[in-house]
This record gives sequence, C-alpha cells and structure tokens, in this order.
Amino acid sequence: MRILVLFIFLFSVGYRLKSQPLFTKLRTEATGLDFVNKIEESDSLHIFLYEYLYNGNGIGVGDFNSDGKPDVFLSGNTVASKLFLNQSENGTIAFKDVTKKAKVDGNGRWATGVSVADVNGDGLLDIYVCHSGFYKKLSDKNNLLYINQGLKKGVPVFKEMAVEAGLQATGSQSTQAAFFDYDRDGDLDMFLLNHSNHSVNPFLNTKEMRSTPNPYFGNRLFENISAGSKLQFKDVTAHSGIVNNALNFGLSVIVADINQDGWPDLYTTSDYTEVDCYYVNNRDGTFTESLKKSFSHVSKFSMGADVGDFNNDGLPDVFTLDMLPEDNRRQKLLKGPDMYDQYHLLLDSGYYHQNMRNMLHLNQGMDAQGQVRFSEIGQMVGISNTDWSWAGLMADFDNDGWKDLLVTNGYLRDFTNMDFLKYTVSDEQLKAVAQGNLNFKTYDLVKKMPSNKLRSYLYHNRQGENGELLFEDVSQKWGFDTEQVSNAAAYADFDGDGDLDLLISNINELVSVYQNSATQKSIVLTLQGEGANTQAYGTKAWVYAHGGAQYAELYPVRGYQSTVTSHLHFGLGTATKADSIRILWPSQKQTLLYDVSQTRLTLSEKEGKSLPTNAKPAPVALVKELQPRELGLDFIHQENDFVDFKVEVLLPYQLSKFGPALAKADVNGDGLEDVFFGGAAHQFGVLYLQLSDGRFMANEQQPWRAHVGAEEVDALFFDANGDGRPDLYVVSGGSEYEDQAAEYRDHLYINRGQGNWKEEILALPAMKSPKECITTADIDGDGDLDLFVGGRAIPGAFPMAARSYILRNDSDESHIRFTDVTEAWSPALMTPGMVTGAQFVRLDSDTLPDLILSGDWMKIRTFKNTGTAMEEIEATALHDTEGLWAMLEPVDIDGDGDLDFVVGNLGRNNQFAASIEKPMVLYYDDFDSNGLVDPIMTYFIGETSFPMLSRDELLDQIPALKKKYTTYQSFADATIDSIFGRQAVADAPRLVCKTLSSIIIENKGDFNFEIHQLPAMAQLSRISGIVPYDVDGDQRLDLFLAGNFMPLRVQLGPCDASVGNVLKQIAPFQFEALPSSQSGFWAGGDVRSMIGLGRRILVGRNDDQPLLFEIK
Repeated sequence: MRILVLFIFLFSVGYRLKSQPLFTKLRTEATGLDFVNKIEESDSLHIFLYEYLYNGNGIGVGDFNSDGKPDVFLSGNTVASKLFLNQSENGTIAFKDVTKKAKVDGNGRWATGVSVADVNGDGLLDIYVCHSGFYKKLSDKNNLLYINQGLKKGVPVFKEMAVEAGLQATGSQSTQAAFFDYDRDGDLDMFLLNHSNHSVNPFLNTKEMRSTPNPYFGNRLFENISAGSKLQFKDVTAHSGIVNNALNFGLSVIVADINQDGWPDLYTTSDYTEVDCYYVNNRDGTFTESLKKSFSHVSKFSMGADVGDFNNDGLPDVFTLDMLPEDNRRQKLLKGPDMYDQYHLLLDSGYYHQNMRNMLHLNQGMDAQGQVRFSEIGQMVGISNTDWSWAGLMADFDNDGWKDLLVTNGYLRDFTNMDFLKYTVSDEQLKAVAQGNLNFKTYDLVKKMPSNKLRSYLYHNRQGENGELLFEDVSQKWGFDTEQVSNAAAYADFDGDGDLDLLISNINELVSVYQNSATQKSIVLTLQGEGANTQAYGTKAWVYAHGGAQYAELYPVRGYQSTVTSHLHFGLGTATKADSIRILWPSQKQTLLYDVSQTRLTLSEKEGKSLPTNAKPAPVALVKELQPRELGLDFIHQENDFVDFKVEVLLPYQLSKFGPALAKADVNGDGLEDVFFGGAAHQFGVLYLQLSDGRFMANEQQPWRAHVGAEEVDALFFDANGDGRPDLYVVSGGSEYEDQAAEYRDHLYINRGQGNWKEEILALPAMKSPKECITTADIDGDGDLDLFVGGRAIPGAFPMAARSYILRNDSDESHIRFTDVTEAWSPALMTPGMVTGAQFVRLDSDTLPDLILSGDWMKIRTFKNTGTAMEEIEATALHDTEGLWAMLEPVDIDGDGDLDFVVGNLGRNNQFAASIEKPMVLYYDDFDSNGLVDPIMTYFIGETSFPMLSRDELLDQIPALKKKYTTYQSFADATIDSIFGRQAVADAPRLVCKTLSSIIIENKGDFNFEIHQLPAMAQLSRISGIVPYDVDGDQRLDLFLAGNFMPLRVQLGPCDASVGNVLKQIAPFQFEALPSSQSGFWAGGDVRSMIGLGRRILVGRNDDQPLLFEIK
C-alpha cells in the first residue's frame, strides 16, 4: 500500500526518474489550477475584426489572504477570470478556486493585464484588471478595480470600485496598468498602458497624429489624490509628458529607476511602427521621453519586457521581446523584401531605428550629459531569436546568483506567414468573386491560417561560470519541451522551498505550472512599507556574497500583462550566507544587515534608519570630452544620398560610406600636430592647423577642393620628395561610380611650406578603381618612401577585389614619380582581396620592412620583403583568420621593441556566429548568365548553412528563379546547392569568414605569431579605430577603441552597440574593459577613424561631427 501511495504521489508531481530537469510540469489534477483561456472564433469574432485577438490573458500573483503564500488571479478573454488560493504544503503545489466567493469573476468583458497592489493602502492586496477587445461601442467596456475587503470564512472578498476611484478608463483599449509612486508622496499612482484598435498609415499626417491626444488608445497617467478613506485618482496625462496618441500599440510597461537618481522611470513597448518610450522622471510630476538619447535602436514589434541587472554590475538592463524565429524555415516564411526605402522614410517621418528581434540592452551607465546609455547585445549573448514571443522575465531560477531569462512563445494563427498574406488572401477573394460571392466572409480566411504552437525558452546566465556575456538555451534541459501557444507568465515561490516556480497561461489549453527543484541556497526578502505604500514598491536591495553583489528593485508588474511575486529573491550560488544586505526604502531610509545566514527575512521600512548614503564620490574620469567646434574643428562629415542597394541588390552592406579619413602631421614645422579630414563624395576635405593654445584653424589654401567628387577614405602624411616636409596622399574609394571612373584616382599634394600646397597630377599612376587604405616605408632601401595602397571592391561586382598597388618612389630633384611595380614585386599583391588594413613593419630579423594585410572576407596575410620582392609567408597562427576585418594597427603591446597588431573585426554581436567549423560563405558568380555578379552570402542556422537572403530579395536579383520558387514555403528550406545546383555551386568562386572577433596579434619574430582575443566588451560591435596610450602610468600600453557600422541591410540592422572602449592592460596581452561611465570615453556613433594628438584623441564619424577627448 505504501508503495502504491508513493507511486501515485510521484506521478502526480511529474517526477522523472532519469536526470530530473530543473523544472517539472505539474498535472492539473495535482495543482487544482483548472483554468483555460479559451478563445472561440466565429464570424463575429476573429483576427480581422480584432487584431489582438490572440494576445492572451494576464496573471496576477499576490498573497490575497495574508497567509504568507502567493495566490493567483487569472484574467480571461472570453471566459470568466478566476482567483485561486494557495493550498501548498509539504513540498507540493496546490490551489483552490475561490472565484465566486471572492466576487472577482469579471464583467463578461475581454480581460487582459492584471496588476496586483495595495491600491488603497490598507495592508491588503487589491487587483486591477485591464480590458480590451472588439466592441462596436468603446463605452461598452471599462477596467475593473477589485478592492480587498478582508477575509470572510477564510476567503478574501473584493468590492469592485473602479468608478468610485476614477480608474474605470471607460472605452480604453487597455493592456496593463502599473502602480508606482512617481511623485514620491507616499501613495501609489497608476500608469495605464493602452493600444490602438486599428492600424494606421505611419506616413499619413504623422506629425498631427503624434500631437493629437487620444484617451482610448494613448497611454495615461493617474495621480493618487486620495484623502482620508476616499480613494481617488486624477488623470494628469495632459501635463505629464506621457505620449498619448493613436499611433500607440502598447504591450508592456516596466517601472524602474533606470537612471539611478532615486525616482521611478518608465519603459513602455509599442507594437508596429511607433517606437518604444523611455520616460525619465523629472522629479516634478512630469516625465521626459528620452529613448533616442539612451538607446541606439529597439525591437520593431516590441512585446513583453523586463528590467533587471543581469550582469550584476548594479545597473538595470532592459530586455524586450519580438518575433524573429530561431530556425531558418520560420525565418524564410516571414521574411519579405528588405524595404530600404520604407525604413528610411520612417526615419524621416520621425520614427526610429527598429529591428525585428529580441533585444537585451546593457546599461553602460551615465554619460557626461547625464543620460544613461545602453548597448544592445541580444545577438551576442544568444537570446535574440525566439519567434513570436510574449512574456520576457529576468530571474535567478537556479539560485546561482545570476538572473536567467524566460520567454513564452506561440501564436494561435500565424497571419504574418508571407504565403498567406501574399497568395491565400488574394486567391480566396478571387475565387469568391468568380463564384459570384460578393459578400466574402473573412472568417473563411481565418480558418486557413496556419497555427503556430512553439516551445517557450529558458536561458541560463553563464556569466557566473566563465565571466563571459552569454546565455545558454537550457529549455529542454530544464524541462521546457512542450509546444503550446503561451502568453502571460509569472514567477513566485509557490511551494515555499526557496526557489522560483513558474506559472504560464496558454490559449485554449490548461495553464502550466512548473515546479522548481533548484538545490542552491537563496535569500528571500519580504518588505513592509510604511504609509499608504504598504508593500514598499520602489524599494531597492543589494545582496553581497562571495565578493559579488546582486541588485533588485521591487516593482512586480513585469513581463507581459502580469504581476510576479512581491518578494525579492536572491540566489546565493555556492555561498552559505550573505556577507551583507543593504535596503534603500522609498522614504530613503536604509536598513543594513551583516553576516546574514537566514533564508527568509521580513523587513520593515518603519524600522529603517535615516543614514547617510555614504555615496562613493564619482570616479575621476580618465578623459574629458571637448567640443571640437569650440576649438575650431568645425568639419562635419556629410554623406551623399547614393544607395548601393539600388545598384547591387544583394550587397550585405553598403560600400560607399567609409569616411571620414583622418591624418595628422606637423605640416608647418611649428612643433604642433595638424589634422586633415577627408570628405565624402561631393564634399571636400579640410586641413586644420593647430595653434599654440590648442585650438585649430583651417589652412587658407585647400587644393583638395578641386576633387570634391572623390570619396576620401584614407589619407597619409609622408615625405614624398625628400625635402623634410610632410606631403599629403589622399586615397579615393567608395562605390558611387562605375569602375575606372576618374573620381577613383588618388591625389598627391606636395607641401611647399608656409601653408602652400600643390597637387602633383602626374606623380601617380591612374589607379581608377576604389581603394581603402595606404601605408609607407622604404621597401627597396634607396632612401625614399614607397607606398602600398590597398584596393577594395570593383563597383558593380562585389566581392571581386579591385587592384592593390605597390608604388615605388622614383622621384628625382625635378620630378615626383611613383611607379606601379606590383606585378614585378608580388603578383599576389595585385588583387590580394578587399584590403582594409595594411602596414609595412619588420616581421623578421632583417632590416627590411615587410607587409601585413587585413581585409573584408580576407585572412590576415603576411609578406616578406627580400629587397626585390614581397613573398607571402603562410604563418601558422594566421591560418583560419578569414574575417570581416575593418582595420589593422601596429602597437608594441608588450614593450619588447617589435610591433604587435590590433585588428578590428565586425564583432560577435550579430546573427552569423562565424567559426572554423561553421563559416560564413560568400559565393559570387553570374548564376543567371546575365553578365552581372550575384553575391550570395550563407551562414549556419543550426547545423545547416542557408542563404541570408529572403525569397523576395533573391528573386529581385534573379527573376528566373520565380518559376522554381513560386511560394515562400517552397523556398523555406532552400540551400545554396538546391537553388543553383551542386555543380554550379562547386564551380563558383567563394570567400569565407571564420571569425568575427577582434584580436591582438602578438609578434614573436620571424613570422611567428600568437592570437589573443580582446575582451567581450570589445566584441559588441565593429572596431574601426584605435589609439594606444598608457592612461595609468604603469608602463603598460592601454587601448582606446571605437567603431560601429551602420550601413548594413535593413534586415540585419545597424551594428551600433559600441560606446567606445578603454581597455586597461593588466598583464602582457591581457586586458580588462573599463566602463565608459568611469573612463569618460563615450565614443558612440558610426566611427570610422581615430588618431592621437598628444594627450588628445580625435574620433572621425561617418555622416556626423567628430568627437574630441583629452586624457587627464
């Protein structure tokens, strides 16, 4: 009998005998949570009538009967809402339905988000339920406020009081409410997140629509103005700074002190074209929308969101969800054309940079202007692709001291499927017309939509294991292997064992309960506020253990349409206790605890003390930002409106946007370094002379203005004629013109002294193809300086390399001449690749300058100078270094007298994850025999390499394939071999990329090298510039780095996560990144070039003004 009872118990909790996962999905028979958010479609209720039909319901967690156990409220769309009291004991999880007795089943309307808070400050948790849905009259719906009246026969009873309190929001299409004390007057105010009920043309009267308030679709702010026992709220939206218009499609709102000034801020997500909002609390009852100042880009169809400190640096990071699938098939079924024109028209109309994928915004701290700055790193850490995602939650599920991520997933009917949108709809309409059915029922279309059940995702934060910014998909390992249509989610310790269990609501299926079996210890804080904010919302807590610190802030509305537990939970990992705990209450009182071994603590704000904050003085920044214009550097790089994608449809990125060039030299012999800025095509460059007081003035003569059509991509000061004065060589590149156009000719300007310059028109060969970089040395030992000029890509034929040149200096007293000797010296250097970096340096023991090259889709190549030739040396360490290299800079990192190399790559924050085992491949051939090169890039998704291009993008270049791929489904599994045939692909030329990491190459002499990876913070984006400088005087060179790269295809999005890096060398070839908030080096934007000017650093940015810093 005992064995039978044990078997039944183990079966009821889903016990698994083999390798029990972290989470066990419990059976409804055991939990008692028999709730199904049932949606029954019909002619009168379907997705074409209400496009948010499948957005799901909400979950509210709270201790409604004050017994210390978290209870659950579930809202219903077409079903009644339910309240379940927690009956868990002895390690089980069980609930009891008390809905009818509690009087909270709803008003029969479409309920959405659930907010749990003690709204009236009586110590009992209340429930606010948002409503939306399809109604012909907006007045037919209003939100509900259930005020807890206390227990009646052990069950909490509620009274609906929304109208009395002024929170009914009649007619609003409401998604979620968040209660918080925005004015810090001691009571809870409310932010109401709404959404529009119809799509709008984002280009039609945009300015007018933005400025027109809409109380039903726009977001709203309510101030708590209660007096005595009368609960009362006032709508203060009009003067609050909250955006309140019909463009809004709000799906999530998160409250947090994002800028860490002690006042709660807001982050709201918005679906479709309208951008998310980041509201900074002005501390005077108003907010300032500041998204564009703090975020470089955001999710496009932003859905669920959360704010939390995932990397334990004490700063809140922002997590948002979107709908980019993980697998290739789903991606190809959803992807259409790249839509470059529409994207930029949206930007011109006041919208912002948005891309369809999940995003994790890393908080970089406060810049010099007082703005918090974020770097978006979702792709690098591996959480960007989870398909149609809803609730995103940060929490430490395995109690290791690091916050993990939960993502719920699925959509009842996939109306974004391109075949459905493009073909099914039109086919069914045409069929109906042909049959004489003029009253075509759209519901018939709905039934043809494919369903999209998906598994939800759990990501384990691996930073605690290896220090890297990385999340591992542990969904199946931790017990998430069921495909469902899941929306809302909430976490709480339902069984009281010290870990976080999960509750997930599903459409048309029973709610899922996942019991957590984490074994490591945790600390759980229950907070009691004073005054009307009885739950102490807004409290901050820091837990210190094992030399690390965790930070959390109590605002339980998180994820999507839900409220999580109001307890603060901290996993301790291998620690057995907390060294200390610091609590900062909303009243600014503090509680300090030391040597804490208890696992559960109840803390009271009333017992907190008004202690000095002991705030550490802000660290003295290493650099100070200067204003270039105030110092006379008024150059602003201005790109032209040429769009490469209009000419070369399949390019992965534009090739015409690579300036400005920067070069420095003391051109007038006054001991001060002067600066040349290269201009974009149709913009002339400028030479600035440095004055004795550190300011600059433009040189009176600017002969380069004669070549305003050239794209000046690099420049070099060197003594071309041996007269001791630096002359100027300007490299012409880009892709605006056809190959062999005169605008691609380089130009040599001879310094005549006293500010006079003269172009030597006949000094250079014609070289009428795009080039990228230049370096100089006396390669033949005759006492003058020779040149290597690296070629880029042939216009219209990417990625075929343009010519590179070895130019021998054959000047004499009467003539300045450079001769193309490339073929004689090294045929391999005629077209070594798309060269982006070149340096003449000594790589062996002789005195001759050798050559090292990096490039786009190139491996790093080295050439030995024999005195009469450059012979390539295949250095073992440089095998498999094929990358998308952007720059190569010689630096003696270890101070041993030879030059090492910092080599900037695209970085790891992208979709591609190139490796030796899984390389990116760029095939290029005239696959359709029309005389044009077709570049087809592939990369691995899972274990198979697929083309990056969507069906529409590929067919736009090769229309003949339309007969083969008549639908998106037919293209969804296509590989390069199946598209063009195995033999054609085998015969096609190709380039590969095996790494995207930026590196340091240690020079060990005699063409022996060792590669060192730069730290993770230097891999967030492309590196395009470097300045070495020993910032702390420890006799080790440190590195200033900057980069980014904006002109990628729209579907890829800008590569813009870098805000600049200072890498401190702590041991030979070992670097640690200093936060920009400490270093003061904020070098964001589309950086293309950097030079050091003594203690100053000048940063050139594409299509932008430069930056200038001074090292203190």
